[in-house]
Formats: sequence, structure tokens, C-alpha cells
Amino acid sequence: MKYWIVIICALFAFNQPASANDLSDIAGGGPPSDRMAVLQTLNIYLSVTDGKDRSAIAKSFHPTAFLMSVSSKGALRSLTQDFWWERVSQIPDDQPSRTSRVLIIDVSGHAAIARIDITNGGDGTTSTDYFNLQKTSAGWRIVNKTLSQPI
Repeated sequence: MKYWIVIICALFAFNQPASANDLSDIAGGGPPSDRMAVLQTLNIYLSVTDGKDRSAIAKSFHPTAFLMSVSSKGALRSLTQDFWWERVSQIPDDQPSRTSRVLIIDVSGHAAIARIDITNGGDGTTSTDYFNLQKTSAGWRIVNKTLSQPI
């Protein structure tokens, strides 16, 4: 019997989202099923950069989503998904891994907010991404991403 428990636990761990977070580690509120669906969308988003998976953009972002930042001089910038992919695709393959942690998922009706903190493996610098998501007919999609660091 003990071996079956180990096998079941191993299978469960294998199917967990890529971020290694579960809802018990994430602040916020709303129905657990919606919060888990938002977490799955965010994990797909993380595979864009972590796995250089361009197809993950269409799976996690609504086509009209905005990506917002400021320039180094403080001017507001609206970035396209194509521009963001070009930046991601230029990251060297030998770049040290980064750590991403989902800290907040809060759901109300068809709207959600989320926060992900990112620590770069090479120099230890951190940044935060904020997200607005909407529950669409295709599921939860990111409709706005706001970066904490200038681009």
C-alpha cells in the first residue's frame, strides 16, 4: 500500500503547474476553481520567457492585451506582444535561470488581478509584473501586463 501512495504522489507532483505554487501559497480570494484556472494561465505565460515558447503568448494573452511600462526617463510605453516576443527571443540560452513566484490571485466575477515577482538567477535583481485578467469564452486571458521596471 505504501508504494501506491508514493506513486500517486509522484504522479500528482508531475502534473503540477510549472511555477511550483499552489493556491495555499498565494494571497487573494474568489472561487478556488477560478483562482486555479488563473494560475494555469499565468503558468502558461511564464513558459513564454522560461521556455521561449512563442505559442504561449496566444494561449495566455488576449489578442488585444496591453503590455505597459515606462522608459528610463519615465515616459509611458505601450508594448505590443510582438515587441515583447522579440525581446524574449533575444535572451541568450546560457542565461542563468530565473525564479518566478505568483504572490496574488484575486478573482471577482469575470475579472482577476495577479502579481508575479521575478528574481534573475544571474545577478539576483528582482522585478514585479502585475496582471489584469478576464474570463472569456476561451477561458482566463491576460488583458493587461504592467512591468515594474523601465524598458
